[in-house]
Amino acid sequence: MNDVQKKELNVLKEVVKIIESNNLRYFAIGGTCIGAVRHHGFIPWDDDIDIAMPRADYEILRTKLYKRLPKNLKKLDGDNSQRNCFLFTKIHDSSTTLVEKYAFNSPDRYTGAFVDIMPMDGFPKKKFKQKYIQRKCNIYSYMNFLCRPIPYDYIKTNGIAKTTIRNILHIIFKYNFFLHRISKLFSRFNYENSEFVYFTWRGNHNTGNYKNFFPRSYFDSYINMPFEDTYIRVPKEYHKYLEDDFGNYMKLPPENKRKSNHNVIICDMNKPCAYYAKLREEKFK
Repeated sequence: MNDVQKKELNVLKEVVKIIESNNLRYFAIGGTCIGAVRHHGFIPWDDDIDIAMPRADYEILRTKLYKRLPKNLKKLDGDNSQRNCFLFTKIHDSSTTLVEKYAFNSPDRYTGAFVDIMPMDGFPKKKFKQKYIQRKCNIYSYMNFLCRPIPYDYIKTNGIAKTTIRNILHIIFKYNFFLHRISKLFSRFNYENSEFVYFTWRGNHNTGNYKNFFPRSYFDSYINMPFEDTYIRVPKEYHKYLEDDFGNYMKLPPENKRKSNHNVIICDMNKPCAYYAKLREEKFK
């Protein structure tokens, strides 16, 4: 493991303690699930950890239980960062710094080494309802992005017209308005009784050929899988889930593609993210 992975693994261990001690559910997903199955730890070139939770469990952790984490571990989501447009929560080690390019001009989005925690929602069975809900989620997701306060230096790269439109939208709508609309949209589907689950966080920003919904049976139960020096929960039907999401996930990609998907601008495991956020804020004063 490299230094970033070690810090992230420590964050995961603390998050899992809170989750398991309160009988909540979670599953390793994405590259983290592939890493657990294929490497029994991180994918060597990966630099994040992704877990998903059913919406009800996710909201308990996101709104209440995160306060029980060690003091250096902080939450970042749309509630405490106005410019954060993601549909999920990060728990990060604030004594470190890990900033990606998208957040460079938004100091309130600066984090340390993090674990991404994603909500899963119930999803309807009928295809016409599926298309309707997906379309609405995509629209709300995009509006959630537009209605957030603009990043510093936005006008230089996007022009006066786009900046003006976003400023007007920010006046009309509270910055969390459409984030709450997404939660309300999926609240009509009971997770426990749904035939499918929706990876809500992908929203309008779903890139590549990834799917957004899967049979709920994939996530009915879990098994513990070795992950570095600990264990992590993966869906009991992890093989079906990973094949649906990634195809032949056991095949290693070509060497030239064995790299992180994150464009990291600042990486410092010895200084707090608040230090760099302050430097960036002062630049624009």
